[in-house]
Amino acid sequence: MRSRVYIDGFNLYYGALKANPALRWLDLEAWCARLLPGDTIDKITYCTAKVTANGRNPHIHTRQDAYLRALGTLPTVEVVLGIFKVNGTRMPRRPEKGCDCCDGRMAACRCCAGNTIPVIKTEEKGSDVNLAVSLLRDGYVGAYDRALVVSDDSDLQSAIDIVKNDLGRPVIVATPRNLRHMPLRGTEKRLVRPGVLAACQFPGVVIDGSGRAIHRPARWA
Repeated sequence: MRSRVYIDGFNLYYGALKANPALRWLDLEAWCARLLPGDTIDKITYCTAKVTANGRNPHIHTRQDAYLRALGTLPTVEVVLGIFKVNGTRMPRRPEKGCDCCDGRMAACRCCAGNTIPVIKTEEKGSDVNLAVSLLRDGYVGAYDRALVVSDDSDLQSAIDIVKNDLGRPVIVATPRNLRHMPLRGTEKRLVRPGVLAACQFPGVVIDGSGRAIHRPARWA
């Protein structure tokens, strides 16, 4: 069976990896081989965006860069980049129950006196579109017999339906949060099991094609 895999990187991270740093140094080839045993997987499309540093996490971009470089050593993995936006805006306050400071209004504080507060909003754009386009393009040229989509973004349902119904090709869905009620409906489903993720990690040091060492970030150990 010729298969291709399409992964929403942010969706996978926040759904299955963020809570356990030990799982983040994930070898996508090894993991996808576990999800589709016996299949020939000639391409894994990994859709993400390059993050930027922030005050709470000043080294987040260096850790992501190390991971993307490690993925670059895998011959079947293609990284497709979207856009990561950081904007200053104001959003409604949500007072904490029982907190006199939150429940009240501090007239002397311009931030707290109103119904909104200033926040830094981060937003990833493009991964869902890039994934859908890649899935459909490859399906229409007959690049796979079946596809595996790793995401729980319901915006992808239309693209999956086209591949299933119009092209007649099965689409397996793996939702990173392992939700009981699947937000995406494919022909089959796979579970994203922490034990399997743990068994599919890169070694601590990965050597790239130029002989340079790529070290697993210390905070992911």
